[in-house]
Amino acid sequence: MPRQARQADAVFKKKHGQPLAEFFDDSKYQLMHLEMFPQGIVHAECLGGEIDLLLNRRVTIGFFPWRFVDGESCIGRCVAMLEDAEYSALTTRKAAMPKTRFGDAYEPRHVESLNQLSQKNLG
Repeated sequence: MPRQARQADAVFKKKHGQPLAEFFDDSKYQLMHLEMFPQGIVHAECLGGEIDLLLNRRVTIGFFPWRFVDGESCIGRCVAMLEDAEYSALTTRKAAMPKTRFGDAYEPRHVESLNQLSQKNLG
């Protein structure tokens, strides 16, 4: 997102005295893939959905990637697995929460705390 990219650059400049583009030059392309994966450090990008329903909870996470021989990364499905009773309670809670334009529930207090943190970092 352009706005968040500008904010991240401003915070980085404030903390480190140089813009992101200078620190992360072209040699740092795919930094996570090239430097972290060989060390056994993995990550997931672009997770979405009902994440706010799972804040501060312990859940079993499953990740199911496509079969991709000799690939360094690939698309996959990330799911949180819950007991049936817990799932029913979360479904009830979701019904009362505001939704994004994609239908995902979100917690307004969580959004506000992220906005406050962003403002604090930019200030």
